[in-house]
Amino acid sequence: MAESTHFKYQPEILTEISSLSIRATKLVEGLLSGQHRSPHRGSSVEFAEYKDYSPGDDIRHIDWKVVGKTDKYQVKQFEQSTNLKCTILLDVSSSMAYQSPFNKTAAQSKGDYARTLVAALSYLLLKQFDAVGLTAFNERVVSHIPARSKPSHFQHLLHGLDLIEFKGNTRFEAVVEELIERLPGRGMLILISDLLAPHDDLFKTFRLICSRGLEMMVFQILHPDEITLPFEGDVVFESLEDDASQSLDPADFRDQYQKAIQEQIESFQKTCPTIGVDYLFLDTVTPLEQALRYYLLRRKSLHKV
Repeated sequence: MAESTHFKYQPEILTEISSLSIRATKLVEGLLSGQHRSPHRGSSVEFAEYKDYSPGDDIRHIDWKVVGKTDKYQVKQFEQSTNLKCTILLDVSSSMAYQSPFNKTAAQSKGDYARTLVAALSYLLLKQFDAVGLTAFNERVVSHIPARSKPSHFQHLLHGLDLIEFKGNTRFEAVVEELIERLPGRGMLILISDLLAPHDDLFKTFRLICSRGLEMMVFQILHPDEITLPFEGDVVFESLEDDASQSLDPADFRDQYQKAIQEQIESFQKTCPTIGVDYLFLDTVTPLEQALRYYLLRRKSLHKV
C-alpha cells in the first residue's frame, strides 16, 4: 500500500543549517580557484521571473514597460549562472515508507525523513546559487524536476515531494542506466535510499557514476527497527516490495540479523571512500539538523581547497 502523501517539511531544520553550504570537492565546469562563483560577481545572468516591488528592492530592476501597461511595479529577478548542477535521486520504493508499528512518535517514517533531507539539501544548494533537480525512482524513473537555480525553484521541489508515493521495487542500476547520459558532466549526484540491495551491484553502479566525472554523495537511511529487529514472539514479516510474507520468531535470528546489518553499513563506510563516494549513514531517530551540521562541517574540513 502506498504511503499517504501530503508531506510537510520542517522549516526549523532549514534554519539550523542555513549557515552551512555544500561545496563541491571536484572541479566543475567554470570553477575558479576552487570556489563557486560569488552571486555578486560577473555579468553572466539571465532573466528568471518577476516579483512585486517592495521597499528596499533595487529600482534599477523595475520593468517600466510593465508599469506603463499595468500600473503595477514589477521587479525583474535574474538567475545567476551556476558552476554546479546537482541531481538528487530519491528512492521512492515501498520499503522507504516503513513506519514502526510500536510507537509512531519515536521515529519518522523513512519516507518523511528522506523528503525532509531532500528539502534541506535543496535549500542549501539554492541558497548558494547552485542548480538542483530531483528525480524520484523505484524500478524506473517516477518523476523528474530539472535542475534550476532560481529561488522560487524551492517551492517546485517541495510540491514534487508532496506528490510522491512510496511504492514498487528498487532497481537503482536500471535507473542509472536510463539517466546516465542525461546527467550533467562534472556535476553532483546525491542518492538518498535505504540501500537495501546487493552491495556488489551498487558499488559497480557507483563506480560508473564516478567515472563520468560526477561527484557522488550517498545518504543511507534506515529505521531503528531495521537495525535492531525489536519484535518478539511469532511474527509475520511482510515484504514491502514484493508482497511475500513469512512467519518467524525474531529471537531465533536477531543476533545474526544485527550482525549482517552492521556489516552492510561498515562495508559502505569502508568501500565508498575508495571509489570516490561520500557516504553517510542516518537512522530516523537522529535529529536531521544535528546529522547534517556534523556532516557538512566534516566535509568542509576534509575538502578545503
